[in-house]
Parts: sequence; structure tokens; C-alpha cells
Amino acid sequence: MFKEETGNNPESKAEFTIKPYQDTQAETWDYFVECHSVNGTFLQQRRFLNYHENGRFEDCSIWIYEKQKIAAVCPACVQWEGTKKVFYSHAGSTYGGVILSKEYLRINKIRRIFELLETYLREQGFQKCVLKLTMERLCLYPQDAVKFYLGYSGYQEIRELNLYIDYDSYQEDLFHNFSKMKRRNIKKCLNAGLEFKLLVDRDDIQQFHTVVEKNLLKYHVSPVHTVNEMMDLKKRLEGNIEFYGVYCHGSLIAGTMVFLFPKVRCAHTQYLATDPSYASSNAMTFLYYKTAELYRKREFRYLSWGTVTEHGGKKINWGLANHKEEFGSMCVINSIFEKYL
Repeated sequence: MFKEETGNNPESKAEFTIKPYQDTQAETWDYFVECHSVNGTFLQQRRFLNYHENGRFEDCSIWIYEKQKIAAVCPACVQWEGTKKVFYSHAGSTYGGVILSKEYLRINKIRRIFELLETYLREQGFQKCVLKLTMERLCLYPQDAVKFYLGYSGYQEIRELNLYIDYDSYQEDLFHNFSKMKRRNIKKCLNAGLEFKLLVDRDDIQQFHTVVEKNLLKYHVSPVHTVNEMMDLKKRLEGNIEFYGVYCHGSLIAGTMVFLFPKVRCAHTQYLATDPSYASSNAMTFLYYKTAELYRKREFRYLSWGTVTEHGGKKINWGLANHKEEFGSMCVINSIFEKYL
């Protein structure tokens, strides 16, 4: 246990402590993130993080307590930059960061938590801290106080541009929110008989994975997840993940993997891919349209399309940004904070 040094500070009546996470504490961890945090999602729960094969990441996750009460958790793993030991939250998830309960979204408590965290990390031999904050649309309360304090205390902010639909700002007629070109291409897809279906079994997921592989060939990279990992996620994240595909004459030609966050009524597309052989079919446009239609019917508030920036926000994919904006999308900043200790 690592304790806060309170000294004679009258503001520090309660002592904060840090304890390492143990594998036997997964249920308690997940309950805190789900039921008590304001900026935590299943992406910071052990039921998600544990899909990674044993040994893929060296876990260094922590609990932060005020007296005997859980104030926060921070999922993290050890990474290396040359010889520098990095506390990375989290390399195995879209988001990490310090996950707080509501009463700790106060600037002085935030200060004390992060001061203790940095002291703890130095004691553990870390030379850098990286925190991938949860996208604001997934938070129950804004993280502005956290972001302000991190900047105030010397963290550098890396900003990624994420596009999303806010259905509350949409016109009632779905088509009227799209550009003329998108509307025209969608009508072509409907006339061509393209179909949009839920992907259910392993054969479906295998076909979807093949489409993703083909789509990524031009970038000389492989999908982040294997077929087995996708099936594992489908099982362990029941209620929080769905797969959909676009079919042309019975063949899967495009698809998406969608994460669902019911508490904030947000759906987030983790993959959006089309088979390059069918590029002229406008299958990707049809996929966006049917996905937007689906989650509006299910009364979601937001549909996130993911980021359009690369290399830590240093480069914008202009074509991708324009494509997503033509569906009536707007922007939100995803923030990553890092600091050398």
C-alpha cells in the first residue's frame, strides 16, 4: 500500500492510498467501473481487458482509496520506450485513464489523486505516464476538471478528432441529414438490392474478418483482433457488442463491429470495412446509412464513427473526414495526456 503524505495540511483530512490490482479483484473492479464511476466504460473493465492472451501485457493497474473507500481505479500496463519504463493506461483498450466516482470530480481531490499517482509511479521506477481519456460522449459527467488539472500540472495533450452523430440534432427525415451525393448513392444501393444483416455465428464473423483483412492490405497491416478474439469478445461482452454486414447477392462485401454503451445511449463503430473488389458498389455508404438508421430506431442518442486523425493527431485523413461529415456528423476531441516523470 502506498500512502499520501498529508503533513499538517488542513485540506488533507482524509488519507489517499494506492494499492496494486490483483486478479482476484476483477468482480469488485468491474462493479465500481459500471456502477460508481462517471467516466468508466466496459472498455476499462476486466471482462474486456482480460480477453488479451496471458503475457501480452504486463499489468500494473491500481486502486486509489480515500481511507477505506474506493475513489478511483486506473487500468494500466507496462510499456517501454527504449530504456524508459512507461505507465500506459491502457495499450490494450481504446480508452484508459483514471476512472473516478462522482464525488472525486473536485479539483482539489483531483490534484491530490494525481500528485499521489505521480509519486507512486516514480517509486515504482516509471519515467513516463500516458493516460488515454474516455471520449466525452461516453462519460456521465464532463472531465473538464481532470483535463484542466493535467494540463496545469505539466502533461502534454495529444488531440484526436472523433466524428459522431447526435440524433437530437438530426432532422426527422433521416435522408435529409445526408449530402445529396450520399442520398443518391444510397438509392443506387437500394435499387441494386444490397442487404444489411446482423452477423450471428462464427462463419459470419470469419467472413467479416476476411473483409477487414482485405481492406487493410493497402496499409500493410492486419486487423487488431483475430477471429477467435472477435468471437471471445462477442461472448464476454454480450449486450455491449454487435456485428453487422452488407450483402450483395448473398456475399458479405462490407461490415462493422459496434460497441454499445447503453448508459449514455451511444454506439461506437470499432471497424468499418468494405471489400476493395466492391469499391464501386457504394457498400460503405450503404453501411453507414443502415447503421445510422438502426441506432436511431433503437433510440440511441449518439453514434460514433471513430477518429479521422493519424500519428497522434498530427495528420488528418481529409477524405475520411469529409465522408463522415456528409452523414451530418459533428466533431469531438479525444484526449491522450502524457508526462515524463
